[in-house]
Amino acid sequence: MQGSTKRISYSLNDYVQALYQVVSNLEAPPIIIGHSMGGMIVQQFLKTASCKKAVLMSSVPPAGVLMASLRVLTKFTGAIPYLFQMNLLGVFQKYPQLMFNDPALCAKYAPRMCAESFYAYLGLMPPISHKSSIPILVVGGSKDGLITVREFESTAKHYQARLEIIEGGSHDLMLDNDFEKSANVIEEWI
Repeated sequence: MQGSTKRISYSLNDYVQALYQVVSNLEAPPIIIGHSMGGMIVQQFLKTASCKKAVLMSSVPPAGVLMASLRVLTKFTGAIPYLFQMNLLGVFQKYPQLMFNDPALCAKYAPRMCAESFYAYLGLMPPISHKSSIPILVVGGSKDGLITVREFESTAKHYQARLEIIEGGSHDLMLDNDFEKSANVIEEWI
């Protein structure tokens, strides 16, 4: 199966508003899990809305994605032309090790990755400062190719949240060979 390469141009706020619409139509407050950019969408949602609990999985930290982006561009200079083309998919297909730690998983999932909105990516740059009283769990992999353990720690500290680091875990924890570790941590916390 091939991932969609169709360019999309939603803003980060478009995603936040879509989440708000779904949650506002539910009968009970949900538990929301946001992965990577989805984690920042959840954080932005919590500025003005609420849920029962939230899980930030491999999430962009409150400080934004600037440092992660600079680390990628410094280590993988071949990503620079893709950024000038506003092509995040190209970066992740060229360097799937940013997402996965296992070469077999890189080979399996890189062709299935889909395009992401560059406009939403730009919305991940500015830091946020609001806090939340919602119970939050921060889950990250010790071998995440994008977000560092230190950034996961700062996210947990910012929200006074529980932190769980999955030893050996990649950025796409839910697709790792040991995905059960992440699932179990979340299930136990919920």
